[in-house]
Formats: sequence, C-alpha cells, structure tokens
Amino acid sequence: MAKKKARKITKKTHGRRTQLFAAVLAVLATGFVSRAAQLQIVQGSRWQKQVLTQTTETIPLPAERGAIYDRNGKALALSRQEYRAFFAPAQSKDIRRDIQAISATLELSRSQSRRLASRSTGWISIGQVGMGERDALRRNVGPAVEFEPVLTRVYPEGDLARSLLGAVTAEGQGRSGLEMVLDTLLSGTPGELVGRRDAVGELYPIPRSPDNPATRGRDVYLTIDADLQAIAEAALRTALEQTGSSGGDVLMADPRTGELLAVASRREGSEGSVPAFTSPYEPGSTVKPFLLATLLEEDLARLDDLVYAENGEYRTAHRVITDVHPYGTITVGEVIQYSSNIGSAKLSDRIEHGVQYRYLRDFGFGTPAGIDLPGESSGLLRRPDRWSALSPASLAIGYELMTTSLQLVMAYAALANGGTLLEPALVRKVDAGGGTAWRFERRPIRRVIGAETAREVSNVLQAVVGEDGTGAEASLATLEIAGKTGTARIASGGGYSERRYASSFVGYTPVDDPRLVIMAKLEDPKGSVYGGLTAAPVMRTVVQAILATRGRGLIETGVGRQNRDRLEWETRETSALPYRFAATTDVPQPRTAERNERLPNLRGLETRVAAARLHEMGLRVELTGTGRVTGQEPAAGTRVVRGATILLR
Repeated sequence: MAKKKARKITKKTHGRRTQLFAAVLAVLATGFVSRAAQLQIVQGSRWQKQVLTQTTETIPLPAERGAIYDRNGKALALSRQEYRAFFAPAQSKDIRRDIQAISATLELSRSQSRRLASRSTGWISIGQVGMGERDALRRNVGPAVEFEPVLTRVYPEGDLARSLLGAVTAEGQGRSGLEMVLDTLLSGTPGELVGRRDAVGELYPIPRSPDNPATRGRDVYLTIDADLQAIAEAALRTALEQTGSSGGDVLMADPRTGELLAVASRREGSEGSVPAFTSPYEPGSTVKPFLLATLLEEDLARLDDLVYAENGEYRTAHRVITDVHPYGTITVGEVIQYSSNIGSAKLSDRIEHGVQYRYLRDFGFGTPAGIDLPGESSGLLRRPDRWSALSPASLAIGYELMTTSLQLVMAYAALANGGTLLEPALVRKVDAGGGTAWRFERRPIRRVIGAETAREVSNVLQAVVGEDGTGAEASLATLEIAGKTGTARIASGGGYSERRYASSFVGYTPVDDPRLVIMAKLEDPKGSVYGGLTAAPVMRTVVQAILATRGRGLIETGVGRQNRDRLEWETRETSALPYRFAATTDVPQPRTAERNERLPNLRGLETRVAAARLHEMGLRVELTGTGRVTGQEPAAGTRVVRGATILLR
C-alpha cells in the first residue's frame, strides 16, 4: 500500500516537473520568437542599414577639370583620362612572359623590368598609361594587371604660354599661374558613388542607390592668341640670345578693348614667370609721351614751340642733366622725337606739380592695372608733397617712378585709342554646360586726354620711328608705326648702376587705326644698351612676323601693289624670325618661279615645331587639331612655292 502511494506521488511529481519544464520552454520560445520578431520587424530596418554600412563603400568621384583655350578655341590645357597600372605577380600564369609583354608595351628599361621581377606578391606600380596602352596590357597580360582611372592635366601646345598658364598639383588643383587664379572656375565639384564589395574585393555600384555625380569644371577662353604668343616668345628668345640680356618681356594688347593678345616673359635661370611683367622698374624715356600729352591737353605748349637743349649739357642748381646727342634749339615735338632729357626737364617746369602728378596717375601709373595675377605691383608714384626739387624733372624723363610692363602697355593703349585708359583682360569668356556663363566686355576706367591730343602725340611718336628718330630700327616702309624708346639705368645700392640698363620700346600700329600695342623690354643687355638699338628691332620683327604668317590679318595694312616688292625685301632681311608676307588680299601672290622646294615629312613633330619649319620655308600654315602632326597636305616630297598654304592635322 505504501509502495503504491509512493509510486503515485513520484508519478505526480514527474508530471508537474514535465509541465513546469514545458512551461519554461514555452516561455523561452515565446521570448525568442518575440525577440526575433522585434529584430525582424521592429528593428529590422536599423540593423539592415548597419549591415549595409559595413559592406558598402562611398567612393569619391573626381571632377574633370575645365579646359583652357586661346581666343580662337585652340586648346592650351586639357584634362585627359589616364590610368595608374599595377602588376600582381601572384595573379600571373607566366611571370616571365607577362613582364616581357609589359616591358615591350611600355618600353621599360632593363632596370625597370628587373624591378617587376623582384617581387612575387602584392601589387607593383608600373606607372601611368593612356587608354591605348591600357587596352594593350589587358590583351597581352590579362588579369595580372589592374588599372585605377586618374585625370591628368596635359598642355597640347607644349611650352607655349606655360609660364602664364602655370601648373596643377598631383591632386589636380591649381598650383601657379592661371591654373591657380582660375581654380574655382576650372576645378568643378567632386561627386560620390556608393558601391558594395563582393567576396574577392571587387566593388560594384548598388542599383538604385543615391549617387552624387561629379560636375565638370568650366571651360575658360583666354584673350591670348596662340599664334601671336608663339611669335612673341620666339622674338623674345632670339632677342635675349642676340643681346645677352638677362631677361625680358614682349607683350601685345588690343588698344580698342584692353585684351592681352600675347604675354612672353623670361628671366635668367627660368623659363619665365607670370609676375615678371607685373614687377616694377624705372622705365626711362618711354614715359616722355605722357609729359607731352599733359602739356598739349592743358594748353601749356604747342608742338612747334621752341626749346633750347643747351647743346647736350644743362647745369641746374641741383644737378647736371645731359643728352646722348647734343642739340641746340629744337621744337617741343623734336624733344620727344630725339628723346632729349634736357628738353623734357625744361618742359616739366611749365606744369604745376599737382597737374603733373594727376596726369601720370590718370594714365595708370602708381595703381595696379587690375589683371588679377598674384604678385601684381602697383608700381610707385609719390604724391607731390613727398617730391624733392629734382622730382618734376626726374619724372619727366622716367625716373623717381616705377611702373610695370603691363601698366606701360595699357598707358600706350590709351594714346592709341584716342585717350581712354582701359582695364586689361586675360579672360575672354567662360563656358559651362554647353552655354556661355560669362563674356568679356570692354572696361573703360577713365578718359585721360581728348582725341585731338592723342592724335598729336601719335604724330610725334610716328616721327620717333622715322628716319631721324630714336626708334628708326622699328620702322617698316609699308606700315605706319608709332612708338617710343627707353633706356634706364637699373637702381643698385642706393644709387644707379653705371653698367646695367633696362632697354625698352613701346609702340602701336597701324597709326591711323591702331589694332596692336607691342612692348619689348630687355634687362641688362650686353654691348649696346640703348632701347632704339636693342628693343626697337624686336617691334619690327614681331610686326613682320605677324604680317608674314597670319592669313586672316589681324593688322589691316592696306598694303598696295606698289609696296609689295619693298615688303618682300624687308621680310627676307629680318634677323630674328623667319617669315613670309601674307597680309592682305589686295597683294598679288609671288610667281611660282620665285622658289620651288620639296615639302619635308612633318609627321610626328609638335605642331609648333612643324609650323616654324614651314615658316622658315616661306609657307603659310593652316592647323586643324593640336598636339603632334598626324597628316599633312600636300604630302611630303611635293614641290611647293613660297606663299603656299600647307594643311597640318
């Protein structure tokens, strides 16, 4: 009985335990299910986002940098898609064969090939390649090479205007020159791409994921003319070699608009720098025309007034002023024509100090020209209350005054255009998204003198370039040129050097309707130091080269049939640049019997080099495209005559 009772109790206890265990399991299961439901339903989106965050990447997309073109659409700076290439020996099925294929495709040296064979693991950089080389490596090497796309800055015209254009950093940001000044326009806006990596690390875009595409930078069209820039650089390079000068500038501008058409600048030990033509110096006699303009505008003198030039030596209470050549009594116009320091000093006595200061200031001296280049100087023009007794005469002959080449060009542009000082321009237009976002408009600063005064000054400056003037070396029989020479001692050690000079010439042409202002400045020339003998010939050379090589004729000369032979002779005799006259449509082309030569093979040459070679032969050039020559018409070996046009592609 007792045993039965015990079994009954045990059985009952086991039942309760089973029920309790089942209840516990049910509670746990309910908890698990509830937690799972919470994770799946309530917190599912949050956990899903966290997982996606751990398995996805946001890849920055670099923005393509905008291009820089010259005024006619010739590319000066472009961004090109290239690739960083890497070799993985571990992925190669035949390392020796793959290394040979890489070396042959990229023309690697033996040491570079040995470096590829020195490692058996990891990725080895094999340099930056173009699209064609990338495709060849993919065909010949296969999966053992990988590529990372990069945007590279290229300059299709080589060194042309490079000191002006500047450079970019490895990251594609403007580092110097216009690349830096215009960086906010050119750089664009980077984008982003959301992707997910697979088991082997390959990244794939996630469909329908939000992305932020990169926005390309804006294209900038400069006022610079690439053809004129090439002429300016060649003329400056030749002048530096011939005169032994340590540096110099050649600038060209359109006096009607203020647009800079060419900016060439070189200094010893450097290919040139942008600040060079915006750095100050004492100009010397190139300032004398502004003394004349002040006198005429204020009715303080007439061109036929007489001035006694003291036969070359003028002693005042403060100093002795001398002229290179002694003159007696000369007219006011001849004071400028012969560049008489004595005559200029005497004429300055007619002008009140405040008036002399105001006109120099109004012509732009002592204030920045406004070109927005780093390091641009305002020059130096002291107020009259800081002048000494010597200052009026010193200013009249271009001392106690510091100016930049750019300021001087713009001041002469005011004389050329009838008396209005203009703000210079380097950017002609900015394009964005296929449309024009900004376009240059002429920016007058002030009217300085009247049109009649400007005309009288131009007549005198034309005489300067005449047979008896100091600028005779700039003259052309078939084209009227007005200008002024300058020779100034370079300041040194609190005084002026007896051996170092800055020689210059500034002029414009044609005189009746000026289209071009040209300045040539040479620093520290050896041998002759006078601007009339060193810098003035550069003006002549540049104008001749423009006439000879430009089919569309920037300068409308109106050269008639009767002047053709003279101009042919002049263009052959130039010492600095080879060229051939090709100015206006009313001039007959030379007969074919003049000269017959065979065309050389120009394929593979840079377009600038090929064009220069053709110009040496007296031929015109028409270019389509940039970079290296891939074709020419007529073909190599064809006989051509001087004056013929050769098409380069």
